[in-house]
Amino acid sequence: MTPSLTRRQEIIGLLRRQEWTFDDLRHQLAVKVSTLEDDLTHIRRSVKVDRERLRVRSAVCADCGFRLSSTALHPPGRCPECRSGNLDGPWLAITKL
Repeated sequence: MTPSLTRRQEIIGLLRRQEWTFDDLRHQLAVKVSTLEDDLTHIRRSVKVDRERLRVRSAVCADCGFRLSSTALHPPGRCPECRSGNLDGPWLAITKL
């Protein structure tokens, strides 16, 4: 993290440059799940000022292809369809409105 930026500013910068999965972003920042969820909830509201939005593409099961209907920031531990723990996503990015 750049010393002159807050963690939330760092997250916004990362999400403006490219799309990230929740887990990849969490590992990049070395934060807990709950911390990143709190930050993203705040970021979701704050980027509206700049006419942007936090885009969330739902998670997909890598085994059966089931796409979760929820756009939750953090996916469940297992696929509701086949019970596999092999979920990809959700993917997060900040885009212009």
